[in-house]
Amino acid sequence: MRQVEKLGGAGLCLLSLLGGQLLVIYLLQGQLTAAIFSRPEFLYLQVLPGLVWPLVAAWLFSAWQARRHPGVTALPFGYSLGQSALLTASLMVPMYQQAIAKMPAERACSLVWSASVALTLLVGLFQILLAPFAHRLTFSLSLPLSLGLGAAVAVQSIAGLFPWLQDHPLLVLAGLIPLFAYLVVGLPRPFGFSTAWLVLGTGVAAQIFSGTSFEVPDFHSTLLPNWQLGWIEEGLQFLWLRTEFLTVALPMLMLSLVRDLVLLREAQAHPNPPAPRNSLLGLGLINVLGACLGCGLPLAVLPGFPGYRRWGGGQFYCQAAGLLLVLFSLLGGFGEFLAWVPLPTMGIVFCALLLTSAGVSVNQIRQPNGVLLAACWLPFFSGLGSGSLLLGLVWGGLAASVQKERFSRAATVALVGSVLTATGVLHRNLWDPDFDPLAGTYLLLAILLRVGDVVPTALRLPPPPAAESPSDNNESPDTSASDSPLDSPSAEAATPEPLA
Repeated sequence: MRQVEKLGGAGLCLLSLLGGQLLVIYLLQGQLTAAIFSRPEFLYLQVLPGLVWPLVAAWLFSAWQARRHPGVTALPFGYSLGQSALLTASLMVPMYQQAIAKMPAERACSLVWSASVALTLLVGLFQILLAPFAHRLTFSLSLPLSLGLGAAVAVQSIAGLFPWLQDHPLLVLAGLIPLFAYLVVGLPRPFGFSTAWLVLGTGVAAQIFSGTSFEVPDFHSTLLPNWQLGWIEEGLQFLWLRTEFLTVALPMLMLSLVRDLVLLREAQAHPNPPAPRNSLLGLGLINVLGACLGCGLPLAVLPGFPGYRRWGGGQFYCQAAGLLLVLFSLLGGFGEFLAWVPLPTMGIVFCALLLTSAGVSVNQIRQPNGVLLAACWLPFFSGLGSGSLLLGLVWGGLAASVQKERFSRAATVALVGSVLTATGVLHRNLWDPDFDPLAGTYLLLAILLRVGDVVPTALRLPPPPAAESPSDNNESPDTSASDSPLDSPSAEAATPEPLA
């Protein structure tokens, strides 16, 4: 730990958090511009302020929460790249295609974003409602299961970034070479610079050499927060009337809540973790506030907490990231600032931290973990989409319970899987109730596991009777009928005489 801190672990944590979230915002605005937003000023003046300021509030809250207790590492909060891509592809694009046929493009853009704002509000409200039960909900999860799922979520995040990073090989190498040379090999750093400064400087130099820039539409004005309360009412009304979109939004809401609980449980495996109740309550309040400001992406717990703790981030990295983002937003020209940030290089730092986090979590699983890890990780790499986390939770719960021979608990997990499958959430990623053969398979498995738990107990043979005492004619002359030497002469001789 001391060696990592000397190499600038806190600075690397700052680069990974800030770079990872700027990368998500950049990729999201690219997707929205290509598919939905035809007017750049709508994106810059209404969408970006709603994304930036809730993110700043989440980072400062996380830093404050960690600062209250010395030695506590701040939880990473932010926008999930996979969740934003899912929200764009499954909800925003179909909604826009339906709305553009009936109304002007500007009105369709506002309607689409308002539905995402309404979803963010719902996520925040459910986080607030679950906060009093956060401790019980998190500790009801198996620790090895949550460690395996947390590692899988981290690796899946890397897989989501990998296609875009392939398009910028020079900037990727600019991050890989300093990390490997100074963090892994431990080469002496020139002029005493920290590893974070060397990575950032190498990335900027490679960006200038390649002439690459990463811009968002810029109107040379500050990103000031503005209230967008009308979007909430409009979005809730639209989702309520359009049930085909509500059936997509509900599984996303459930997935967001489960993801937070799993990652909070993973954090509890480390000393002095932040309290789950305070974290979930703070996230919920910030999401509600963000919805009022026009934020269309729900904030969540990010994977990587074991990595941030391993790298020695403390609470500095969240506080510094929030203040830097405030500085970028208030000075004007947010797009110009972003254009000079070597996003692929900082993305490589984020990937390295996620790999470190996944390694720490897997190494903490003490029991034999081959079946458990396979059950947790297989859904993430089998093309099952957004339901991978829920499916990994069900399969991993089955594996963990059977491994410990707790067949009754395994039957309960299989029954939950049958209910989720019957509602359409587990395998179809829709709220579409239908008791199909797959749901019947989970139900049959639950019955078999329950039978396997009850039948051996009912058929268990009584214990064998106690051995009969030997007959008198076979007794030893030095023992009594109870096989005790008390009646033997030697025993009498050995008995001490009473005190006078």
